[in-house]
Amino acid sequence: MVSVRGPVIALLCVLAGLLVAAGATAAPPPVPGEKAALAAVKHAVKAGRLDRATATAARAEILRAVHLARVLPRGRREHVLVALGQAAALAGHLTQPRAVAIFGQLRANDDYFAHQGAPRNHTDITGPDGIVYRYFTGMCFEFHPLANFSALNAHVTAKDATSTQQLADALAARGVSLGKGGTGWEYYFHFEGGRPPWLSGMAQAVAAQAFARAAALVPSESTALLREAKAAFGAIPGRLTTQVAAGPWIRLYSFRTVAILNAQLQSVISLESYAQTTADPAAASLASQMKQAAVATLPRFDTGYWSYYSLAGAPAPLSYHQFVVQLLRKLAPEDPLFGAEADRFAAYVKEPPAFKLGTAPVGALRFWLSKPASVTVATAAGSGARLGLGAGWHTLRWRQPKRAGAYGIKVTAIGPAGNRASFAALPLVRVTSGSQRPAAARKAGSATAPTPAFLVGAGIDGAAQAAQAQTLGLGLVGMAIPWQPGQTAPAAGLVSSLQGIPSGLGLVGRLIPSELPTDDAGRTALGSYAASLAAQVPALRDLVLAPAPAVGTASAYADALAAVRAAVVAARAGVAVGPSIDGSTPKPQLTATVLAKELAHDGSRADVVAFLPAAAAGTGKWAAGDVGRLEGVLAKSLGSASPVILEPPATPTTVPPSESGAYSGGPPATAGAVPPAAQASLYGNAVGAASCSPSVAGVLLDRLVDDGATPQPPTGLFYAGGDPKPSAAAVKSAIASAARGAVVCPGTSAKVAPTTLTFPQDLASPASVTLGCNRDCLYLVTLDRADGRPVAASRGSLAGGASPQTITLPQRKLAAGRYRVDVRLVSGVNPGPLTRLRSPFLTVG
Repeated sequence: MVSVRGPVIALLCVLAGLLVAAGATAAPPPVPGEKAALAAVKHAVKAGRLDRATATAARAEILRAVHLARVLPRGRREHVLVALGQAAALAGHLTQPRAVAIFGQLRANDDYFAHQGAPRNHTDITGPDGIVYRYFTGMCFEFHPLANFSALNAHVTAKDATSTQQLADALAARGVSLGKGGTGWEYYFHFEGGRPPWLSGMAQAVAAQAFARAAALVPSESTALLREAKAAFGAIPGRLTTQVAAGPWIRLYSFRTVAILNAQLQSVISLESYAQTTADPAAASLASQMKQAAVATLPRFDTGYWSYYSLAGAPAPLSYHQFVVQLLRKLAPEDPLFGAEADRFAAYVKEPPAFKLGTAPVGALRFWLSKPASVTVATAAGSGARLGLGAGWHTLRWRQPKRAGAYGIKVTAIGPAGNRASFAALPLVRVTSGSQRPAAARKAGSATAPTPAFLVGAGIDGAAQAAQAQTLGLGLVGMAIPWQPGQTAPAAGLVSSLQGIPSGLGLVGRLIPSELPTDDAGRTALGSYAASLAAQVPALRDLVLAPAPAVGTASAYADALAAVRAAVVAARAGVAVGPSIDGSTPKPQLTATVLAKELAHDGSRADVVAFLPAAAAGTGKWAAGDVGRLEGVLAKSLGSASPVILEPPATPTTVPPSESGAYSGGPPATAGAVPPAAQASLYGNAVGAASCSPSVAGVLLDRLVDDGATPQPPTGLFYAGGDPKPSAAAVKSAIASAARGAVVCPGTSAKVAPTTLTFPQDLASPASVTLGCNRDCLYLVTLDRADGRPVAASRGSLAGGASPQTITLPQRKLAAGRYRVDVRLVSGVNPGPLTRLRSPFLTVG
């Protein structure tokens, strides 16, 4: 018998060797980040920075991630690898809190991507301990401190003590000691050039607030939670603040110093809450300084049509713009400037993009855009375009069309909130033959620009101040005219003074009874007084009964107003009589409703309305943007809307030492005073904004000249000594811009009307027209054949209300036939439809 044991054993050995070799060959290579992550854990344990239980759990999660990275399909494994790589990046820096955070994050990603693919950007998931992880496209679910402390605040607000305690404990375990009593909650991913781990000043402020609030809800852990709150705040001073000109500003990102608006506002709110809860004087002081810095710096974030996300100049995305409005509303009770800016920012969301047009070469369109927008341009001259454009000037160009003709252009823009605006631009033109050069306009005979319907004025103490009003281009002056019961005619001295108001200025009289008459005799006397005033004072344009009524006095006020109006109309029909409405009094809508119904019952009406808006919008208040609501209430009962004279909130200024000597009545009241330049901005903006409203017939500012004889708030455009404040020039400029139609008014489109247009009588010499526009305009003048094809063209711009210009077309050799001149106009600001005017046909023999 032959033994085969030896050969078999040998064969088995060979096979075993082959299997071992094969197994060694098939062993998969390490997954990226695997070795570094394991090494980080090993070194942290050895250095005593990590306990063994946490290390064991970390190694298990690393191995699980490695396995998933090998078996998961593409589109899922990448996110696991990102999470593993972030853990590996902490090699040499791994501590117990960081390990809890980063390996908890790894576990969340392993759990999620083991079963499903990537979610939408910014999707949040919650771990078993309540920790929030936020997904970022191309990365993974990230431990997100701000989201977590926002969640902790939400649990407190909901009075959910169990969830509050669970999440607070989990977050405390992830806080990294920064030394000097500060604790930071870190971000572990790269962001905008910042290398992890990094901190957020805003997240730290919200952390301090959330822990302090949690301490009040969970008394059993109050001491520990207050310690965490103090440590969260301790990370901010010096480390997570930067400086702007007005004071300290929070660093949203520890690696950047750029000032970001939403971060500052939220941090102020959170630090004030923390300081109030804990009575921490350092936090209260920092919050106060940051709030003042925010107030002073707010104008730099306001483009006039949208907001900037940061002082680096990037426009805010819609979500952040709206978030800032919410934050400003929360801060508004502490400072009215926050409320005023909230109103402005909120209005921008409702406004469509606005345009201005600039002159451009043939074949180009140049326009200014008020805010970021998606812009579509359509023209028969070539292919259209859809572009994402930022605010500012843009120039679009086309190749010259092959065929002669005028090719229209339509521009449509959709703003960040979906609001749409469009206009028709001047067409692109190709003439039938020869080269084309726009001809310069030359001056012709003068023409008087039409008087603008929109007027601006200010309160005066006497007719002697009227000359100063005229130097600013004011068309109105306002004066208080007192009335005592029983008076039936004004005193001769008052009449003589009012008769000194020069022609060209309209007087808005505020008729102020010392006591509102409530019987027929008193109302008759008041009416007689008003009628006598109207008959004797030619400058009287409007008569307003003041002060504005409240709900309880609206009925008696309406009866008195009806009596005044009836008497004035009988004496001089050209004087407009109306009520005063104060938007800051309680329930202005109800007051206006009662007033209008009572006027209608008396068979009277309101020829004009003086509207004093609240400084900022709020529940039960009417601000400047509520003019339409006021009109609607009055029109519902009276049948038609009345012209509105807007009286913006009075803004006092500080008075420099060089001007203080003129205030002989004592130091002026300085409550709410702002620097003179700030008043200039507010008054100039108020005039510009009011000119955009077709309902507003005029603006009446509180005072022209400060009253130096009594300690009144210095709200005038001139100091008491007569020197102008910066607001004088600002108002003068705003008036000129409104008269020219040069104020940008989102949501409106203007059509140009020629103030002068003279066509040629023949074509014996180069064709020309004399043209003037009622507002800033762009023109296109063409000489067209009978079939409509242009043979000559000229384009340019004209200032609204200026002297008309003669526009001469390039000379052409004209064949026999009929021709005519075609004039197209478009508003340079707030452009709308084209105005087109054509001459009669002219014959060339």
